[in-house]
Order: sequence, then C-alpha cells, then structure tokens
Amino acid sequence: GGMGPVVKLNVYKPAPQQQTAGTNTVSQVPGGVYHSGVVINGREYTFGGGGGGCGIVDHAPGLAYGQKGGSWIYYQTVELGNAKINSSEIQKALSDLRPLFPSSSYNLMKKNCNHFCELFCMKLGVTYPSWVNRLAKMGNTFQGGGMDFVDQHKAKIKAEEKKRNQKIAEKKELASRQSALKAEAKDGAAGAVLVQVNCPSGSKVRRRFLETDTIGDIMEFVYANDTAVKRKGFELVQRMPHMTFSNHAVTLGAAGIKGRANLFIRKL
Repeated sequence: GGMGPVVKLNVYKPAPQQQTAGTNTVSQVPGGVYHSGVVINGREYTFGGGGGGCGIVDHAPGLAYGQKGGSWIYYQTVELGNAKINSSEIQKALSDLRPLFPSSSYNLMKKNCNHFCELFCMKLGVTYPSWVNRLAKMGNTFQGGGMDFVDQHKAKIKAEEKKRNQKIAEKKELASRQSALKAEAKDGAAGAVLVQVNCPSGSKVRRRFLETDTIGDIMEFVYANDTAVKRKGFELVQRMPHMTFSNHAVTLGAAGIKGRANLFIRKL
C-alpha cells in the first residue's frame, strides 16, 4: 500500500576551519548555512558541483559527500516519515531530477544541495524542513535572483502527486466495485458467453457470463472496470450485426448474445 521506505535527512554544518578560511565560499555566508542529504534505502542522496556529469550523487549515510575530513561535519538527522512512493518509483523520481541538476549548474544561493533535497523530498511525499535552506533562499531574494528553483518545480510535482493520488483512489474504487460483482461463470459451463467490452478508457476487459445473465450484469461489470463511465449512464452496442442493448433486465440469451460477443460503450 501507500507506505514506502523510511526517509531521513542528514544535516551538516561547516567544519570549524571552513568558517575562517577566506577562500572558502562557505565563509562568505554568515552562520546558519547547512549541507543536507536525503537518506533512503540505505543510501544518502545529495547534489554537488565540480567535475563533469551529473551532480546528483549517492553515498553511505553519515558523511557529507561520503568524504572523511571534508568541509562539512555531521550536525543532526531529521526523521521525515515514510515515502508515499515505492522503491521503483523512487528510482524514477531520481531519473526525473538528474537532468535538472548537472554539476555545472551548482550555485550556493540559487541551486545548492538543499534545493535538490527539497525537490526530492517533495517527490517522495515528505516535507523538507525549511530551516535547512532558509539562508540561501533569503540570499537569492536579496540578490534579486528571481523565483526560487524549488518553487519553479513545485507546481509540476504537486500536479504529479495529485495524479498519483487520483490513480490510487480510482484503483480502490474499482476494487470495491469488482468485489461486489457476482462470481464469474465457469469455463465450459452450459450457456457460457465470453464477452469482451471495449471501455472508453481504451482498455479491453473480458469476462464469462451465462445466457441467463442479464444485460445489466454486463453493465455492472463495465462499471467495475472503468471509472470513466457512470453507472447506467451508457448502453452496450454490438457493431456486427449492429445492435443496441439498453434494456437492463433482458437476458443475454433473449438478446441473442450467444457463445462470444464483442461490445462497445455508447455514453448516454
């Protein structure tokens, strides 16, 4: 179900020597600058500049960029709860983010490791703690840097999330409709009819009925397989020979449906 792996955020502070070294970018920023990495499925994911290729890297959790004695020291771990997506969707989320974060695009104010972590968290369906990147966002606004990188992508991710939730809700709804259907006729039962229905959603669904079942039974089956149709808000149509079945109470035998049938939907 909707519960994916546990998500944590490792947060790091500049190592003491970094705060005084005049050449280091970190020193030009007052206290309160942090590095972060998202920990999920035993790896820590973050974003960095330098070097060619993709700026999104992963390493064993607990050391910034996986390096001992680097510019960052471990500060704290924030528990973010369970991801709302499963492990294969997590990999897809990372593939979607990779092209947005080439290492050459790294910028301390506009697009740093925390911007990546915030977007990744959003795709995972967990909330990134805003204090971790507050300084860069303030600095960016102060420098007139335009709309924050995360905000630009927020709407798109929110729309994806909404679509995903709709899909989950639809699946649930159809499952409950399907559980209410009467049992399918046995293969080889006397008077069995194999019915294929071409749904508005583009899917084709098949089920065995009996000649003693009704047109209404087939309609309930369609309703249980496609959220695009309203219950009884459509009729069944056969193209060859052309026939329309709108009387729910009539049996398949009486309607002339025997052996097998290929039916289409006409919305009313």
